[in-house]
Amino acid sequence: MTYKVILTADESLMSNYGSGLFYGFLTTAPVGGQEYSLAERLLKLLLKDVPTDKTGRALVAPHGLRRVESALIGSGVVSPDEVVVVSPKKLGNFISNETAVIGISVIDPLGKGPASTTFSGEWGIIHREPFTKMMFRNLICSEEIRRAKKNGAKVVVGGPGAWQLDGIDLEKLGIDVLVLGEGEVVFPEVVRSILNSEIKTPAKVKADFRQILDGDKIPPLRGGTVGGIVEVSRGCGRGCSFCMPTLRKIRHRPVQDIVADVKTNIRSGQRDICLHAEDVLRYGSFNLLPDHQKVIGLFTALEGIEGIGVSSISHAAMASIAASPQTVMDISEILRLDRSRWMGFQTGIETGSPEILQRYMRNKAYPFRPEEWHDVVESAFSTCHENNWVPAATLMINLPGEKADDVIKTTELVEKLRDYRSLIVPLLFVPFDGEGKRMRMIEDAEYYHFELYRAVWRHDMHWLDELAKDYTRGNRISTGLMIKSIVELVRRVADPKVMHYLESKINELKTEEIARLKTGKIEPMIQA
Repeated sequence: MTYKVILTADESLMSNYGSGLFYGFLTTAPVGGQEYSLAERLLKLLLKDVPTDKTGRALVAPHGLRRVESALIGSGVVSPDEVVVVSPKKLGNFISNETAVIGISVIDPLGKGPASTTFSGEWGIIHREPFTKMMFRNLICSEEIRRAKKNGAKVVVGGPGAWQLDGIDLEKLGIDVLVLGEGEVVFPEVVRSILNSEIKTPAKVKADFRQILDGDKIPPLRGGTVGGIVEVSRGCGRGCSFCMPTLRKIRHRPVQDIVADVKTNIRSGQRDICLHAEDVLRYGSFNLLPDHQKVIGLFTALEGIEGIGVSSISHAAMASIAASPQTVMDISEILRLDRSRWMGFQTGIETGSPEILQRYMRNKAYPFRPEEWHDVVESAFSTCHENNWVPAATLMINLPGEKADDVIKTTELVEKLRDYRSLIVPLLFVPFDGEGKRMRMIEDAEYYHFELYRAVWRHDMHWLDELAKDYTRGNRISTGLMIKSIVELVRRVADPKVMHYLESKINELKTEEIARLKTGKIEPMIQA
């Protein structure tokens, strides 16, 4: 059977990550060097190809790819039997002379995402490209893509990471059309124009911020999603700088549409479901406060679905948890969470500095004030700990105007969180638009940065063993054994070496600063 439109994504995205969605972040690790063989072996275990039906079509695929698939069919531009979603490894089996469009969804094509720039690349801990960048290049430069383009097919790239490709030579990379913004809005028209030979390539098509779908107009899933991700809300509205989702108008999907997407996943063999929003606790709310009844109504509806496995969430905000601890308690009861059957989720602490919070993310603490941020975060962590929620929390390093005191306040906040089960990850802010100065994670760090790294490392080492044992329970046996072996290696070998390195850098940089202070060359940074 031949298809006019083929949808795919690179290997870092088209995987179920060994039944552990958070393992996907390992693709931001650097390629090459002595650690490459270990990272490669682990990724080979985790990045198994997505399951397929008997024809080779993907049974699960990245969530965004499923949405544009549905939008394309719903628009009437193509019929259901003219579009197919496939793994990059199966791409050659589906390309034919009839193929007109190859759509590629991206998240981190050039390794410019926060995790990649922290661990890899020019500014990260190890100065080599991340797997995400390599895997995108492998796909876009593949023989299958080259052959399709020679036969007249157009390559259209879009998705959450499409911004990384804005401004580069699209023709040189082999991209015919770059789609920026919500793909469901503009992708069908792009495909229509290609099929009718009405578009001049290379081209950039951007969905305006005003071109957004209402919650009840977001197209339904037509197949399963990687990790069982089901979108419940889109946008945020808190307005934090440097964060695109928070600048978008918030929209909520009707419960019946969410339930339908969950059932679609179950039919595709994806029983474990992850509800996705920038803050799931604000489902149904059009202000910055949780709507307890609507959130609980959503979770109650999901738990009544036949065949559903484990339910979880992608993100929740610290302020929402602190403002409505009862909502957290009730969700935990519905999901029957306990000490070993906990729910992990992503959240952003970002800073411990009220000044930075006030400057760049003043609504992040709402309904509380920026100066209450330490109490808000600790209260939220305490609520999570008591109700078997485990935050994977991020910090932002090097925000424009950040000073020594801002970093020191962040370190103080991290140290307050030691007794609460969680993982904390510092991420490097790299101003690709030129706003602010660029900083290398290690070489340009001052003593107070290394003090923060030390506090984070101590925190994570305190909880790593317990969390790894619990998280690997649902994994394949080979994956679980590999992860446990790596954790043991980190604890026995890496931990003492990392701590020695951090302590030595702190002492070295403090000594250098004292020497500069004596010569009067700098203003004091060391706090009394």
